Amino acid sequence: MKQNKYLRIKAFVGTVGTFLFSLLLIMASCTDKFESYNTDPNRATDEDLEKDMLALGGMFPTMMVDVIPTSDIDANEYQRAQNLTGDIFSGYMAAIGQWNGSSNNSTYNLYYGEWNDVGFDVAYRIMGAWSQIKTKSEEYDLPSAFAVAEILKVMALHRICDNYGPIPYSQMETGSLGMAYDSQEDVYKAFFLDLNAAIKQLDAFVKADPDAQPLKKFDLIYKGDYRKWIVFANSLKLRLAMRMAYVEPELAKEYAQEAVNNEYGVMTSNQDNAILQTGLGIQVYHPLKVCWERYGDIRMGASMESFLKGYKDPRIDVYFSKAKTIDDYCGVRNGVVINNKSSYENMSSPHVEANDPILWMCAAEMYFLRAEGALRKWEMGGTAEQLYNKGIETSFEQRGVSGYSTYVADDTSVPANFTDRVGSGSISARTSITIKWDEGAQFDDNLERIITQKWLCMFPEGQEAWSEFRRTGYPKIFPVVRNNSTDINTDVQIRRIPFPQSQYRTNEAEVSKAITLLGGPDGGGTKLWWDKK
Repeated sequence: MKQNKYLRIKAFVGTVGTFLFSLLLIMASCTDKFESYNTDPNRATDEDLEKDMLALGGMFPTMMVDVIPTSDIDANEYQRAQNLTGDIFSGYMAAIGQWNGSSNNSTYNLYYGEWNDVGFDVAYRIMGAWSQIKTKSEEYDLPSAFAVAEILKVMALHRICDNYGPIPYSQMETGSLGMAYDSQEDVYKAFFLDLNAAIKQLDAFVKADPDAQPLKKFDLIYKGDYRKWIVFANSLKLRLAMRMAYVEPELAKEYAQEAVNNEYGVMTSNQDNAILQTGLGIQVYHPLKVCWERYGDIRMGASMESFLKGYKDPRIDVYFSKAKTIDDYCGVRNGVVINNKSSYENMSSPHVEANDPILWMCAAEMYFLRAEGALRKWEMGGTAEQLYNKGIETSFEQRGVSGYSTYVADDTSVPANFTDRVGSGSISARTSITIKWDEGAQFDDNLERIITQKWLCMFPEGQEAWSEFRRTGYPKIFPVVRNNSTDINTDVQIRRIPFPQSQYRTNEAEVSKAITLLGGPDGGGTKLWWDKK
């Protein structure tokens, strides 16, 4: 982790690009200083912002680059909010930094360096742009724009809710130091109301004016295509519905069926995938490149090595590079005590380059969610087997690899044992689950198949992978080697992130109430509301 300026978002030549970049810099640094940039000759004036709806549209890229933190000029925000939480807790990657003598997130010392404040801070930073969109959409009489902002808000805040549990939502005020927390149950139920309202608003707009795309110049995800935003909102609704399967099964079923059977449905093609990438005069660099190359702090997780090599998975070459000193793919166990980082730097790196798009959600994930729904006897538009196989096929197409037919027919390959090439982290595989669908298998055996393949398809989006591991217990990833916590069971593994230390300093009364809503100690071993299996 270094203070590099490698990650940057810069403007290409062009008026719209220049104004958007100015807005991104403003919002990334501070969301409550709109007055100050009027006096800066290098920034857009109020008059400029009114041209071509920039005052409204320019806020969308600002929100989008903070859904998964990619707006800071180096990768520190991404590293602490994403890479050293979900990415390593999911088993995708392993941290090899020597921070605090290897007593940090990777060994469950969750209070080192206030790393876990960052995700919270970045998520609520989007509310400045959200508030601006809300105001300007009313001025322009364009409620459809606010509907997209609502979808983005849910996308950003559900990730934080799945980290901490209770979060501020119903009474949020931009920049407030006294934000009240809501229970995770209440937040989730509000998510569905907000998504449904947004879908209804966008549907009305599309039906009234099918060819109009008022956000075309500002939308980095779908280039102003409201139909795709409805599909994305339905897909997000399906994701969140399935999260409730063990705590509110009937409500989960209702919302899941509603999402899949909606007129627009959920993602079914890789053309529907939600990815953040360079466009509209803004160049976005993938911060994971900084984490593995410039910082040298992240390598392939041992669990990824076990599943990809054991299954002879052709995606391994797309996901990771071979080790520097060995002609093979070599991972690292999380929680190893790093005495010599240079030895671990030789292990396999994520195959992510600076210009690669940043994955939010993919169609393959939707097929696996639907497969689980079908396994639960919900109406998902196909059998569990059909949807499971389609999920694998769609993932192979997304990654540009061949061999799908052979892969789905494989009923013998199992995850491989892990051999630590550097230290003492060797461990046997924790499962013998095979790939081929088995209609006669027990419910949990086929659920394990579904979640394992979903885990493989979502790489490198570790936040969602970690959430699904906590919800289902799958895939069976390796525990940490060393556990420096006092409340996390090594085998059960980490369940949440403690509330930010900054909130204790500035919002102590509300954090105390949030702990009551959490229903357990504010530590990494306390299960969230939906974590009931």
